[in-house]
Amino acid sequence: MTFRLEKILSLRQKEEEALKNELSRVRSEIRKVEEEIIKVEHARRETEEQLRTGNQTGAKVAFFLYLISMYNEHLEKLKLNLSKLKSQEEDILKAYLEKRSERRSFEKLKERYIRSQALESDRKERIIIDEVALQRYIRNQEGK
Repeated sequence: MTFRLEKILSLRQKEEEALKNELSRVRSEIRKVEEEIIKVEHARRETEEQLRTGNQTGAKVAFFLYLISMYNEHLEKLKLNLSKLKSQEEDILKAYLEKRSERRSFEKLKERYIRSQALESDRKERIIIDEVALQRYIRNQEGK
């Protein structure tokens, strides 16, 4: 007799794997955005350093200020995107942990089912062995 919840267990395993892949994808995106933030902050710092040093013309100063403001806007967008990704990561992680818990529950049920089937099979085998032994005993008694 097969485990009747096998299809549900298989479905839970597939759902868990899909969430795990999604979580991995989101974490990869988070790393990319964090790296981009570091690059933009570095570029902004270099531009600010260039602005502080040297003799620039008015047009160059205006250009550096414009660049710095663009870097700041880009950083704000990246940080907003990062916060959305982290929120998404938390949601996916919660769902993943829930699916993993469900899968483990079904696996425990399956283990219990297999154990009970083994015990039942062993019990039936003992009954058969006892019947065979009893029949032998009776034949031996009748033969004497």
